[in-house]
Amino acid sequence: MAAKKYFDIMKMFLQMEKGSKNYSSIVNTCRVIKADEGKISVEFEVDDRMTNHFGTLHGGCSATMVDVITTGALVATPRGMPGVSVDLHMTYLAAAKLGDTVQLDAEVIRQGKSMAFTKASLYRKPEMTLIATGLHTKAFPAHATIRKDVLEGAKH
Repeated sequence: MAAKKYFDIMKMFLQMEKGSKNYSSIVNTCRVIKADEGKISVEFEVDDRMTNHFGTLHGGCSATMVDVITTGALVATPRGMPGVSVDLHMTYLAAAKLGDTVQLDAEVIRQGKSMAFTKASLYRKPEMTLIATGLHTKAFPAHATIRKDVLEGAKH
């Protein structure tokens, strides 16, 4: 039952990016595979918008995906708060080419009152070759809220 609850939360979280015209529009390509408390797995195909001059997944795109999906893992907790980024560290290990399917697994490592620590791993399917890892630290300042227009967009 909890898995379905978090799966639905993640689908709604990703819907907030639907129709976005900024950098996060690439998140629209993600499909939720699995979700549980503090954990989410998504997959996406590498498309033209995501590639560098070599035709492989751009490191900045990988970092954006890690940023957004680890934030989703935080939303999939009883606290349900996204927080704000303090630090994002990426390690790149292999490439994913145009058309490849990538699975991104994200989870909350630890969450306290004012900080949270998350991690992510990106795998090239079907071999599940590890292509990148990310560590994302988030803070929970009292003034951080999601814009009302973004929340309204997620309801449609």
